[in-house]
Amino acid sequence: MNSSSVLDRVRNLSSSDFSSQSVAELRESNIAIRHVRSWLDAMQSQIIEAMKSVSLTHESVIPEVELIRESGLSGSDVRKVMTRTETIGFIPVFGEALAEGNVTSAHIDALSSGLKTMGEQSERLVERASELLKTAQTMTPDEFSQFVKHTVRSLTDDGGISHFEKQRRQTFLRHWVDADGMTNLFGKFDPERGSVLTALLDAGVEAMFHSGDKEVPVECDSSVQPNDHRRALALVALLQGHTNGLEGESSPSSSPCPRPARAEIIVHIDYELLAGGVRESALGDPRTCRTLNGSELTVETIRRLACEAEIIPLVLDGKSVPLDVGKSKRLATAYQRRALAAVHETCAIDGCPVKFSHCEPHHIDYWVNAITGGGATDLSNLVPLCSRHHHAAHEGGWKLKLNPETRELLVQR
Repeated sequence: MNSSSVLDRVRNLSSSDFSSQSVAELRESNIAIRHVRSWLDAMQSQIIEAMKSVSLTHESVIPEVELIRESGLSGSDVRKVMTRTETIGFIPVFGEALAEGNVTSAHIDALSSGLKTMGEQSERLVERASELLKTAQTMTPDEFSQFVKHTVRSLTDDGGISHFEKQRRQTFLRHWVDADGMTNLFGKFDPERGSVLTALLDAGVEAMFHSGDKEVPVECDSSVQPNDHRRALALVALLQGHTNGLEGESSPSSSPCPRPARAEIIVHIDYELLAGGVRESALGDPRTCRTLNGSELTVETIRRLACEAEIIPLVLDGKSVPLDVGKSKRLATAYQRRALAAVHETCAIDGCPVKFSHCEPHHIDYWVNAITGGGATDLSNLVPLCSRHHHAAHEGGWKLKLNPETRELLVQR
C-alpha cells in the first residue's frame, strides 16, 4: 500500500461524519483505520531496522530507548514492537502483508509467540511462511493465534512435553506494595499448577457465593467485581489454612474457604483417549484435552491426575447436550455449572469473549416466576452471562429465548 493510498484513507476518515453513516459505511471506516494502523506499524518496524544499522556506528542510538522517548510507548509495548520487528526479519512476507493492510500487528505478534515456543526448531515454522500467511488473511488475530499454537504443537516430536516442561520452568509469582499501600501480585503458572490454583480459588468463591457471604460479607469498591473480591479473600483463607496446617493446627472453622484435600480439576477429554483406547495425540488434538479454565494439558498428564482425583462424570444426551441435574434450588448447583461449562466456553451472548469462569448462570425465565410455575433452575432455563450482559438481560430489557435441544440463544434487544 503506497503513501497516496494511505493519505486518501486518512482524508476520507477525517472528513467523515460517523454519526450519519450506515452500519456498512461504519464497517468500511473501521477497515480503513485497520489498514492505516497496519501501514504505520510496518513503517515503525522499518524505522527500527534502520536504527539498528545506525546504532552499529553511533553508540548513543538505542532503538528501545528511542521508542520510549519519541513514540510514547510503554516498556511492554516496546518489547512487543522489537519482537515484531525481529519476526518480520525472519519472515519478510508478513512485513509486506502488514504494509498492505492484509494482516495486523496482532497477527504477527501471534506468529512471534509461535517462534519463541519453537525455540531452536523455529526454522520449521519459518518454512511454512506462505501457508501461515494465507491462513492469517482469513482469520481474526485470536483465531490465528490458536492456529499458530496448534501448528507449533503439531511440529513438536514429543506431543508437547518439552513445551509443558518449559512452562513449568517459567512458573513464577511476584509481589510488591504500590504507592497506595496496596499489595500487588503478578505471576504465571503452568497449566497443571494453574488448574489446581484456579480450582481451589473457584471452590472458595463458590462456597462464599452459595452461603450468601455470611462468613465474610462482600464489601468491595464499585470498580471491583464481587467475584474478584471473593477470589482475593479465598486466596488469603487458603494460604492461612495451609500455614496453620504446617504448624500442626487445624484450619479455622470460620474460614470462608475450607481447603479441600485435593483440587477438583474438571477436564474435557475424550474418554477413549483418557483410557488409552486410542493412540496418544499431541496438544491441540480435536478431541479436546482442556481444563475448565481453558488450559491445555498433555494426555499423559491428565491420566496421571486421574489416578489421584475423583472422576466426575458429566452425562450427555445423544446430541451432546448436558442433561438436567437439579431443579430444587434458586442458585445453579455446582453440577449444573459443570454442565454449562461443557457447552459454553464463554458468555452465551454471541461474540462475547468473557470466559465462563467469569460469568454467572442466568435464569432466562426469572426465578421469581417460580411461584407461578416458571423460573425453574433447570439447564433448559440457564445460560452463562458476563456482568455486562447480565445487566442487559435485567435492567437493559433484553429478551432471551433458548432452544433446549440445540441451546441456540436468541436475543431480542
